[in-house]
Formats: sequence, structure tokens, C-alpha cells
Amino acid sequence: SPTMCSSARAVPQLQWSVRPLPPAHRMRVAAMCADASMLTAEELEHKVVLALRTRAPLLAAAAEERTTAYRLFHGATEGVAGCTLDRYGELLLWQNFRRPPSLPESEHAEMLRRCVRDEIGIDLLVQINDRQRRAPVHSRPAPPPLSPSPSPSPSMPLPSPSLTPPSPPPSPLLPDDHRCLELGLEYFIPLPPAGRDPALYLDFRAVRRWLLANARGARVLNAFAYTCGASVAALAGGAAETVSIDFSETALAMGRRNAARNNLPLERFHTICVDALPALRKYAGLPLSQDRRRSKGRGATSSRSSRSRADLARKKSLDRIRKAEFDIVVLDPPTWSTSSFGAVDLVRDYQSLFKPCVLATKRGGTVIAVNHVATVDLDSWLDVLQRCATKAGRPLRSVSVLPPEEDFPSPDGRHPLKIAIAV
Repeated sequence: SPTMCSSARAVPQLQWSVRPLPPAHRMRVAAMCADASMLTAEELEHKVVLALRTRAPLLAAAAEERTTAYRLFHGATEGVAGCTLDRYGELLLWQNFRRPPSLPESEHAEMLRRCVRDEIGIDLLVQINDRQRRAPVHSRPAPPPLSPSPSPSPSMPLPSPSLTPPSPPPSPLLPDDHRCLELGLEYFIPLPPAGRDPALYLDFRAVRRWLLANARGARVLNAFAYTCGASVAALAGGAAETVSIDFSETALAMGRRNAARNNLPLERFHTICVDALPALRKYAGLPLSQDRRRSKGRGATSSRSSRSRADLARKKSLDRIRKAEFDIVVLDPPTWSTSSFGAVDLVRDYQSLFKPCVLATKRGGTVIAVNHVATVDLDSWLDVLQRCATKAGRPLRSVSVLPPEEDFPSPDGRHPLKIAIAV
């Protein structure tokens, strides 16, 4: 693990270890991984309880590190394919990426709340999020019992229904300022809408930890930054400056809110709402090539005024970008996306993203490259990075792999999420 260095914020030295399972156990895990829809309620509950009990040492370590955001059930390796259970502060988020369990969702939510309450001792709001079709389902902790109202005296008439005060509106499921803790840093976590990602990727904690320990004095570029978690961690670790680029102004606004909440210097926390593909090429000093076939033309059906305002703002931001060099570049792209400047394709063309990142990094600097496509072989992908950097005239001195942390177990030690520290 990286050596912890001093910073303005104390970072606990405690590490969650990653221990690959022995071969015999890997085969048992693969054989036991079932489709959620085929399990009875009792079988599903048993698997969740077993995962919670297995995580007892992890949860103790998390408490010492001031962390309240972690994975409690990783279905792919803990017996239920396509299902996960994550804690985000006061929220328990269950997500179905395949066919959901067969029991009614209200019963499912209540079962999860009860399991976590009984095994861990915390009573949290549960959200069931079916990533394919359904609206979220919730189960919240019961409110404290109210004091019984005094019985009306026989001489006191009952209130007329027309004079009965209206019932108060239901309280929000979570407060507007709901937050979770990770390594002592606070991150705002709203309830994710149906089919959408939560505001913090928990499997990326290993990178945020690395930045807390290694970013002191560095100028950091965070590409495809989303809600800027990596930038918050880097600045908290003493970075001289962070630049976060993302296509979503909403996500970047949450990043600025996170930085402000942690009392970080906003004058050194920069966000740019722009298409990352051309932005990276401009930072690298490479020419832009725009494919107008991918852009919307005169026949587009979306709102012209709203689209043109957003596109104009992004174009102005892109025009202001100049060639620059950074000490650390974080590259965490989506699996697939397209724009008028090309496509993001992590399977067939990672090079088009990695090359400008290498050229925008100072000699001796670091590129943190991420690929979360499960079908991409780790060794083949690392070879692609080496060959790409060499072809760009900047051969890599070393490449190391940073695995996700222990709440994301892998039976063979080869995680779907691949993180390379390229120097």
C-alpha cells in the first residue's frame, strides 16, 4: 500500500486488507451464486446476514477511520448475482441489476432494515432501486411513539370533521443535507432517482485513499469527475490545485458543495463543465477532430433554446482550455458514450483516452487509469497502456495495480474494476 504522507488533514494509517480466496473457495462461491428471483425470502436473508457477519472486522476498521459509506453485500461473490447493498450514512441502498428477488419489495426492504439493525445495531432508511424499470421502494425506521392523547370528557363534544386540522405533510425520507463520511471527509448523498447512480462510487475509495496520501503539492486533473470525489480527497490531502472536468454541471455543483462542506479552499478547487474528450486533447496539445454526424443537426427534436445555451457554455469553456501539464491525472471514464468529438469505448479504444492523459502529465508524474468493464482482461489492458504510452513517446517507468478494498471481495483476486497507477 502507498506510504502515508503528512497533510493538513490527519488520515488514519489503518488499511482494509484485500485477501484473495483460495482456489477451492473460489469454485464454491461461483457455484453458490444464484439468481435473486430463484431464492426464497429465507435464503436471501441468510446470505445477507452471513455477509454482514463476515464484515464485522471491516466495520470496526471503518468506524476508526470515520467512514460510514461501504458495501455490505456484494452479490456477485456472496451468493446473489446482480444485487448489492451499500450503506451511505443514514441510507441503505439495495440495487438490482438483474432480475429482482421474488418477494414483495416492501417486505424485502423491511427484511434488509431488520437484518442490519439486528446484526450491526443501526436502524437506517432502506431504498430498493431496480436499475432496469421500477420506481424506488423505501422502508424507514419507525418514529418514536407519541404520548397518548387524553380521552375527551363526556361533556366535551367531539370536534367536527370539517374543523379537524389537516394532517401534516409527510416528512422527507432524508434531509436535504444528508451526508456520509469516508476517511473523515463528508460527501452529500441525496436519494438516487430510479435507475441512476448514487452520488459517490464506493469501489473508487481505493483511489480517494491514494490521493489523500500522495497528492500533497500536486496539480491534479480529474477527468470524467462526476461529483468530484477524487478532487475533494486530493485537495484534502494537500494538493496545490485540482481541476475537475465533466459534462454534467449538476454533478460538478455537488462536487463544489462537497469541497465547501469540508472547508477546502475553493479558489484551488476548479470545475469545468465540458466534454472530456476534446478537453483532454487540448490539455495534451493535440488537434481536435469533430464528427458532425454525431451532433444534433437542424432536425433535432429536443428543446433548441435549452440545448443551445448548454452547448454554448460548454464551447466557451472548451475554448478557454490551453495546453497544460499536471502532476496527477485521474481517468475514470464511463463504459460507453458518444459525442460530436468521438466515442468513449473502454473495450476497443482505451488508447484514445489514455494518450492525451499521458501527454498532459508531467514527466515523472502519475496517471491513475480506470477500466470497469468486467470482460476486459487485466493483463491485456495493462499491455495496451504500456504500448500506447510508448507510441506517444512517453514510455511508462512502472505500472502497479490498485485493487478495490475489502468490502468488494473477489474470489480470484481479479476484480471487474481495474485501477492502474502508471508512472
